[in-house]
Amino acid sequence: MCGRYLFDLKTTELLKYYQQLQQLGKIGEVAPSENVVTLAPGKDGKIRLGLTRWGFTTTKNKSRIINARSETVTEKPLFAESFYQRRCVFPMTGFFEWDHDKNKILFTPTDEKEIYVGGFYRQHNDELESVIMTTSPNETVAKIHDRMPLIIEKKAIRSWLTDDNFANSYRKQQLEPKLTLKKSMPEK
Repeated sequence: MCGRYLFDLKTTELLKYYQQLQQLGKIGEVAPSENVVTLAPGKDGKIRLGLTRWGFTTTKNKSRIINARSETVTEKPLFAESFYQRRCVFPMTGFFEWDHDKNKILFTPTDEKEIYVGGFYRQHNDELESVIMTTSPNETVAKIHDRMPLIIEKKAIRSWLTDDNFANSYRKQQLEPKLTLKKSMPEK
């Protein structure tokens, strides 16, 4: 499960996104329910930047659903329509997971560029809400956690956002992005 991620301004792309949104998105460690930078197709077909609130609210409780399993997203009534009609991409520096000793681990690309994570959004109570899709972990993440975000290759972003057949196939793939990990102090 991806419960936190990092959006910093160390890469040219992330700095550009932040500046285009007039500095409204969250910088640093991003948590559920915060406004996050996402990419999605506009009505004109062009890829647009936007802000969404991370997590779908539910009527059953006050918490937010922040992740959806890529393997079952089309089977869940809460997710299926949004997956097929409103996919988005979350640009980020990396994502966090916690090990068994509660050490926070940051996973980043080995090339130190930004990564893009697949998801979808919806309009709910006059607010755009978004969910990150997760998948089985690659070899690096599997040492720490049994899930990881669904990473979208940069060259595949347009197809992910606009082509249902491509997205449906892509969500079932097991990509092996090259990631490094950094351990921080245990959470208190």
